[in-house]
Amino acid sequence: MLTYMGKCDFFKFFKKPLRLVMATILLAVIFDLLWFYVKFPFGLKVHSPETLPTNGLPLLVLGAGVKSNGEPTQVLEARLKMALRLFDEKKVAWILVSGDNRTLAYNEPQAMRRWLVKHGVPAEKIVSDYAGRRTYDSLKRAKIIFGIEHMVIVTSEFHTIRTLFLAKNLNIDAYGVPSDTKSIETSAYARLWLREYLARHKAQWDVWFPPSTVLGPTENTPDSPD
Repeated sequence: MLTYMGKCDFFKFFKKPLRLVMATILLAVIFDLLWFYVKFPFGLKVHSPETLPTNGLPLLVLGAGVKSNGEPTQVLEARLKMALRLFDEKKVAWILVSGDNRTLAYNEPQAMRRWLVKHGVPAEKIVSDYAGRRTYDSLKRAKIIFGIEHMVIVTSEFHTIRTLFLAKNLNIDAYGVPSDTKSIETSAYARLWLREYLARHKAQWDVWFPPSTVLGPTENTPDSPD
């Protein structure tokens, strides 16, 4: 009798529409978080500078904003510092800087290239992609325009998994090396993670329904035949 009454109470609870809606939302959130933390990053190659194989691959650095004076933002400079370290340690062969340059007044690749040259990277070892308006665009253009199918990618910690997920679905073999984000303020870091949580859902949508990307003729790289 108690078991029967227990079952009745259970079904009575879900007969009320509001409770049913709340339970449905709770289950959806649980499944979404499991996807976010388990399924989404499954099988992706994330490395520290110490564990990254020395394999002579090119390095893709993704843009992250430029100040009004043309200098890299704090987030972008951290990515450039990691790229410089990997290049100096001969972990990578050359560097592709990819970012937004849709207007004359805003040029991420130029700022990235200038910073790297200033810190000792030879200009001939840097290639610029001026149409990397989104992560998806940077990756697709790296493969189609610059002919890179195996690469190392440097981006911020919170952005690494989404980038590798997109690379995998574009059939790019990629190693991810996160840049340091410890100096970012807690409130700003929380906002970045919230944005990233939403962006991962957009990334899945992009995989299902690939967006259009600005393409063009292939471009030479240090790996191009003479």
